[in-house]
Amino acid sequence: MNAQLSQGVVLASWAVLRDERTMATTPQSDTARIARETVAAKPSREIVLEAAANELIVAVVGHVGSGTSEIAEALHDLLEHDELPGGPYEAEVLKARNEIEEWARGAGESLPTSERNDLETTKTLQDLGDKMRTASNDASAVARALVSRVRTTRANKIGHALVDGVPVPPDGRRRAYILDAIRNPAEVDLLRHVYQDAFVLIGVVCDEKVRLQRIMEKYKNAGRADGEDLMKRDAKAASKFGQRVTDAFHLSDFFIDNTPNRTVDNGAANPDWNVNEYLSRLVKIVSHSEIVRPSTEETAMHHAYGAALRSACLSRQVGAALVDKTGNVVATGTNEVPRAGGGVYGENFDTDHNGHSHDHRCAYRRLNGADPFCSSTKEQNSLIERFIEEIPELKAADGLRKQKLALELRSSGVGDLLEFSRAVHAEMDALLSAAREGMSTVGCRLFVTTYPCHYCARHIVTAGIDEVQFIEPYPKSRAIDLHADSIQVSVQNWQPPSREGDRVLFRPFVGVAPRMYRRAFMKDRDLKHGVHGHILQGDPDWGTPWHLRAVSYSDLEAKLADS
Repeated sequence: MNAQLSQGVVLASWAVLRDERTMATTPQSDTARIARETVAAKPSREIVLEAAANELIVAVVGHVGSGTSEIAEALHDLLEHDELPGGPYEAEVLKARNEIEEWARGAGESLPTSERNDLETTKTLQDLGDKMRTASNDASAVARALVSRVRTTRANKIGHALVDGVPVPPDGRRRAYILDAIRNPAEVDLLRHVYQDAFVLIGVVCDEKVRLQRIMEKYKNAGRADGEDLMKRDAKAASKFGQRVTDAFHLSDFFIDNTPNRTVDNGAANPDWNVNEYLSRLVKIVSHSEIVRPSTEETAMHHAYGAALRSACLSRQVGAALVDKTGNVVATGTNEVPRAGGGVYGENFDTDHNGHSHDHRCAYRRLNGADPFCSSTKEQNSLIERFIEEIPELKAADGLRKQKLALELRSSGVGDLLEFSRAVHAEMDALLSAAREGMSTVGCRLFVTTYPCHYCARHIVTAGIDEVQFIEPYPKSRAIDLHADSIQVSVQNWQPPSREGDRVLFRPFVGVAPRMYRRAFMKDRDLKHGVHGHILQGDPDWGTPWHLRAVSYSDLEAKLADS
């Protein structure tokens, strides 16, 4: 990879010098030259479409026990189906664990000798994955190996010799590479930078209790405590080079619920297992084989995501959208500092006509000339300092020991305290916005980008909300612990409070994620014939938003100029 990068830099530099020399000696521009061509050039869109790689890169992410491999195999079978509009893909499932094992062999690390479904084997592979990232000082090391595997697989398929630093260009055939599975957010960043809009990340949703049960059934030597430890490590390791699935999961483009088992006890197909339905919808969106429009839930979460982007909170951006019984968005909210008169601060409160700032959000306020700061973190640090000073044994420690103690206390429950934040939480902002307009919240649904904290949870229950859907988990929340009498997380046997039920449903969002909303649903081609009005299907004239270009933008510029 380093050699390839270096060669790319050298070639790019040479190209710049070449173009500069050409411009200096050639008075006519490309535009002028093209205008004087007597032979008709190939249409621009044909050139662009010919540069389409027609490859799709799909990665799967999900917490341990969610069944990412099951989703990967189901997608593989669907993409290779002969009746797929536009023809089948040549699909390959590439497993991250295979890349970790190959690295371990090259690094002289001991590989597990027990069966692959043994708990200790899984723990060993987790350790090796951490070592692989740490040794390279690269949190995306596993994804980097998968990128190399995609290249090798393509070369084998098209009969292209592998030479260090030399690209393996796609040959235009429909191919899909399914990466199982992503464990770190840095891996997502790398894959998006490499494959751009041809990359899709599928997040696999699964009920926590179901995941634990699957772990104990899969690993016969695992008890409940073992399963819980495995889940905790998988979700968010302390090191940035460890498994941090929770941080990667919310970056997904599309969410699928795999809570129901594929089969029932007698081995028969489970009618509640609708993974293929989810995946078919995703494929329709990517292939433009049908007109697909967003669901009420997808639109509501898109509004919540848009509201989150308004926040200038130094900790996180959270958005909420309140939807009434008929599916209309009646209010949105963001986590932001409240202002007198109602609502929260925004960009229109920055300055007055005299240039004086009236924006008192944490990111912009300067108390006594000091740099902006997070009040919550400041108060937490103050508490920690008081703890250390109030306990004689801790007070007597030297400076380095006190610094270590402070870090240890911050990683404890002290760092989870929410009492000192100045911001109104997004859920509360949405509920209060509805209240100011005189709108009833009874029977409404609330869509939130992040799981509600326990403070918001009690207000959500009080407001008469039926259901909450969320994307990003929030481990600090004690909502279920404190309000198990009025909140449930399983859709089974649930009845909305507005229909004589006794609990509010908190469940993960499924469907098209906000980050993919525009790309999935924007009308980017004619949908009917201009004369007879019959529906049209297929790709836009200039290609789909999913097309990966087989050439770089500089190569494409040259192709357009020289044709």
